[in-house]
Amino acid sequence: MFRRIIPLAVILSIVGAICPSPARATSTQTEIEMGRASDQQIVETNVIETDPLLNAYVQKIANNVWREVARKDVPYNIKIIKDREVNSFATLGGYVYINEGLIDFVQSDDELAGVIGHETGHIERRHVLTMQSKAQALNLLFGVASLFSPILYQFGNLMEAGALAKISRADELQADRTGLQLMSRAGYDPDAMETMLAHLTALGNAHSDLVTKYLQDHPDPGARVNHLLGYPELDPKHVTEQQLLVQALSDEERARYEYSSIKFRKILKMDPHNAEALLGLGQDQLALGFPSKSQQTLAEAAQLGSPATRSLADERIAALQQMEAQRVDLTQPDLGQLRGLLADAQAAQSNANTQIAARRDEGLDQLKQINARLDALQYEVPNFNGINPQPGSRLDTVLKNLNSMSRSINSALGDAGSSITGVGSLEKNKESGLLRESEDILHEMQAPLDTSPIPTDSLSVMPSYPSMFTELRDADSDMIRSIDGARAALTLMDQSLGDLDEFFKELNDSHLDFRGDISQAEYDRLAPEVQKLSASFNTAATAASQASQLYNMARTRQLSARITLLGLGTSPQRYSTLQYALKKRFGMNGIPYREMLHDGLTPGDVTVATILAADIKSTPEEIVDEVVRTKKSPVDVADEHGMHAWPLEIFTGLIYLDYTDDPHKELQTT
Repeated sequence: MFRRIIPLAVILSIVGAICPSPARATSTQTEIEMGRASDQQIVETNVIETDPLLNAYVQKIANNVWREVARKDVPYNIKIIKDREVNSFATLGGYVYINEGLIDFVQSDDELAGVIGHETGHIERRHVLTMQSKAQALNLLFGVASLFSPILYQFGNLMEAGALAKISRADELQADRTGLQLMSRAGYDPDAMETMLAHLTALGNAHSDLVTKYLQDHPDPGARVNHLLGYPELDPKHVTEQQLLVQALSDEERARYEYSSIKFRKILKMDPHNAEALLGLGQDQLALGFPSKSQQTLAEAAQLGSPATRSLADERIAALQQMEAQRVDLTQPDLGQLRGLLADAQAAQSNANTQIAARRDEGLDQLKQINARLDALQYEVPNFNGINPQPGSRLDTVLKNLNSMSRSINSALGDAGSSITGVGSLEKNKESGLLRESEDILHEMQAPLDTSPIPTDSLSVMPSYPSMFTELRDADSDMIRSIDGARAALTLMDQSLGDLDEFFKELNDSHLDFRGDISQAEYDRLAPEVQKLSASFNTAATAASQASQLYNMARTRQLSARITLLGLGTSPQRYSTLQYALKKRFGMNGIPYREMLHDGLTPGDVTVATILAADIKSTPEEIVDEVVRTKKSPVDVADEHGMHAWPLEIFTGLIYLDYTDDPHKELQTT
């Protein structure tokens, strides 16, 4: 029984194009047409992310990389697939696809540029078009076809098909080499390709199911790192001090404060009198919470540097001093009251954990039951082996509806699964997920309250504690509602799968005429059932999407608290570094420091408000006015404006990583 329900005409046409007679090579126009046919299938059978800000972000990085390509004969395209798995792939004719889970996973623009560069490398090197035999092409195409149709994931043994689709190790390494060259020429830090693979290695070592598909489709990341380190862009023997300085300055210019500071310190280890490195490090030290060290480092740069460097250092020192004049003496917190609020927050979190744990366990049982039912249901998928449905025929309409249902099924499973498993656990030695994150944040907030005397910087953050406690309680509430929504979606799906089973049996009993189509009478009988099934699976997918929205709102609230805990609101100088980071990424620098304090907002609030403003083409001031007027969190306001919470979480996380990303620690552990 051929259980892969896909338009076979597309597959056969691509096979014919990939495997031409020896005397005829595949033309670029043919390749582009094949890519368009593939793209149509992918778009029809996957959920494509439509958030304008996230698409603009990915498109900008892709355009920067594609300006450096050698192949100018294909129209490059990139799309974001709404899938939590960490994966990406390229097809023919310049088409690249990035899972939203991968965008969530990368820790910088540079790492994403490395991924896009790698996939572009496959297109540049024409890897799909240089298969050595028709058998290899068929293996690849059925693997790619499995990407087209999510129904194959459940009913067509996608894992087996995916195994056939592995591109050779030599091609993968060649794509790495090309991708490294492209991203470097586009101005991105070449080290990011190494750190990206290190992050993948760490996630794979943690046995995460999020990276399973990537590891099946690509060689071992650790082995690829070792190969990359032999290239001139990454080989320490070939990277000069000046090249390292250019990289560090580029990282700092894009507000990668922690990452660039690491490179500046590396340069200064080689040359302690490098004035440009001192100037850059001084700027980073301010962002990272060391204002006194910043002024000392800038003063040293002024003494050692050229007249231009001295002028710039003096200018930055003067700016810091001018900002100091704008400092507002923050109200000293009532420590007794804060300790009481902390105890209340910890008690509330413990209670939420109990509720979440029970719901999560029941949800995990539901997921197992649904997957078992889908495994059994695959044997009922109709056998249309050798049938080539004519476009617009009745059978073609039925199969398109089945693919649409499979998209809804997989979307619902993905969203419900991420909500149920992503909340994690506080069970001893199994701490994970959002529950562990909330607990870690509360522990971090408690630590300075247990010291005597309390550090001045910590005291300056404490006025924001009540707001953060509220945010964390709201995150717990989101988690509970998310799991409840996910379980409701699974219940709806379970009910609909019974109807789908009956439909498959009816479809199997249908007779095809000499044209390979079902009769009008049978179609009239089946059509109402198809519509009912499509509507029921769409309802389940919508419910699961709403649950996923709540889950990612909880993640965003936690990241907002994390940004505030960095201490970015403790002085106008540090706050200015956040404004710069927001300006570089979103074209808006939030709101003035005094306005933030006056409105009782936190740096995390300002970050979320600015991201929302960029997404809906508003201004941070307008969003803040709405927050103050409605007395709602910026996260809730974003939800009311219809912003997808996953992109909101991704961008909030990228701002946080500007201050904290130190991949070298991860490299050491891996």
